[in-house]
Amino acid sequence: MAGNIEKVEESVKQERAMVVDANIVRIMKARKVLMYQDLLRDVMTQITLFKAQPKDVKTRIESLIERDYLERDPENKAKFIYKP
Repeated sequence: MAGNIEKVEESVKQERAMVVDANIVRIMKARKVLMYQDLLRDVMTQITLFKAQPKDVKTRIESLIERDYLERDPENKAKFIYKP
């Protein structure tokens, strides 16, 4: 039974990560360039299914940078740029 709980928790974690990713990409696609605090605020406001944690949003932003959806501004590391 403990194995089932772990599978469900992992599934929920993956689904939440996808929800956060989708919201970040949607916001950045519309705005093109945003500061970290503004992006964090918008994501936290728009996700209503669960309480997104700032740490998790930051992790998802880093993941999207690694996957070339976003990039950091070379002159200001707190500024993110959408990569179409």
